[in-house]
Order: sequence, then structure tokens, then C-alpha cells
Amino acid sequence: MSKLYIGVDIGGTSIVAARFSDKELIEKNEVTTGSTRPFEEIMESLFSAIEPLLTGEVIGIGIGMPGFMDTESGEILAINNILALRGHSIKKAVEERFNLPAFQNNDANCFALGEAYYGAGKEFANMVGITMGTGLGSGIIINRKIHSGLAGGAGEMGCVPIQGGIGDDFCSNALFVNSYNKNGIDLYNEAKAGNMESAKAFDHLARNLGELLRLTMYFIAPQAFIIGGSVAKSWEFLEKPLREEIDKFRFELISKDVKLLPAQLENAGLYGAAALCISQMD
Repeated sequence: MSKLYIGVDIGGTSIVAARFSDKELIEKNEVTTGSTRPFEEIMESLFSAIEPLLTGEVIGIGIGMPGFMDTESGEILAINNILALRGHSIKKAVEERFNLPAFQNNDANCFALGEAYYGAGKEFANMVGITMGTGLGSGIIINRKIHSGLAGGAGEMGCVPIQGGIGDDFCSNALFVNSYNKNGIDLYNEAKAGNMESAKAFDHLARNLGELLRLTMYFIAPQAFIIGGSVAKSWEFLEKPLREEIDKFRFELISKDVKLLPAQLENAGLYGAAALCISQMD
């Protein structure tokens, strides 16, 4: 019998669940989160997203969601957008409901793991996934597994001090809003139309991110950085300055082999939730 997995991506607006093989997404289901409701009601919505996907071949359920958490117990330690989940274990509730092993991790970590197992990072044992949108998220993959750290807090590149602020300020859409009074979509459309000043905004972003990646290389020396998120859809404007910044790394024997690649998956976090099962069970 083939092994199948269910991945769940819990967001403030919707809960998306899908059944996966180790190679592809097979079937997907989506429900509304209702983020202001009590914990028990949100759990019922979660269960209703999972139930139609269950078959006898499913051997585990992976859950990706925002916040800081104890990845062993599943207890949510801090979360901003679904306050009713704080202090509860999603993992425990899912295991009790479906009598299957469940695994839980931060959504940025799941983004990285999804790209590692199903996307641009499949050939790398050690890599860092970066997701750039409203803020900066990241996940560290070592030996094909997430490195979570205490309270699931490893890989929080958005909190790393840089240029008198933190990564979130200078390596996400926040840079565009604060420095150019525009959002990334408008700047991208202008850059595509040939506006050089808008193109320079992406160069500015890439130089900042490149500085952060170089710092990361001293600690991890990953084989690859996989760059995703809404801002990263402007890869054509980011790739060259990012590569130039990586090449400034002090040790060429490392920098020359580090790959910079755009993410391949839509909703990599959903794929990564399923990959939590693969990385823990296989």
C-alpha cells in the first residue's frame, strides 16, 4: 500500500488541507478559519477540512501555521492573528480526533521544507528558504529536516538586526512602503514598464537581503537559498544584485557554490506541512 500524507496550512483567513503522495498534491479542501471564534469552533473547521481527504493510505497529518510553538507538544506559545489558539496544541487535538500521528511547525519553516521536498530545493540536503512579503520569513533545513530551535524560533531572519533596524524593515515590502511610499506591486509594474527608479528599489531590496544572506552563510554555509513570497515574484530584478552580494562573501570556496533559486511552488507551506510527515516518519 502506498503511503499518503495530509498537509494543513492554517491561516488567519482560511484553512487549506490537501492529500499528498511523496511526489505530488492529489486533492485539496479549503474552509474559512473564522479567526475570532473560540478554539473549539476553529478546531471543528480544521477537522472539517481534513475529514474528506482521509483514506486508508494516509499515515500522518502535518500542520503549518504562524506563531511560536513547542514543536514536540504542539502548544502555541505566541500568535498574533488567531488569538484563540494560544496555549493550545493543534497537534494533540488532531491526533485525538483522527488517531493518526500529527506534526506541527511554523509556516515559514514549512515553506522551506515544502520547497526542499517538492520544489526548487529537492537536490539539497542543507538549505535556507526565504519568504518575502509584508514581512520577512525564513526556515533552515539541515539534513532534509527543519531546524526549529527553542520555541520553534530558529531561522527568524526577519528579527535579525541590520542597518539600524531588523530584517523585516529592510528585506520585505516594508522597505518599499517606508522608503518609496509605494507597494511592491506598483513598483514592479513600473519597473517592468522601464521605470529605472522603480527598478532601483528592487536593487535596494536585493542588496539588503544579500547582506543578510551573507551573515547567514557564516553560521550555516547552506548549499542553497530558495527565495519565495509575493515580493520574490520580481526575481528578474533581484537575482543579479543578490548574486553580486553573495559573491562578496569572504570565503570564495563557499560562495562560488551557493545556489540562489526562486521558489517553485504555490503555497509551499501546504506542501511543507505534508513534508513534515515525510521528514519525521520515513
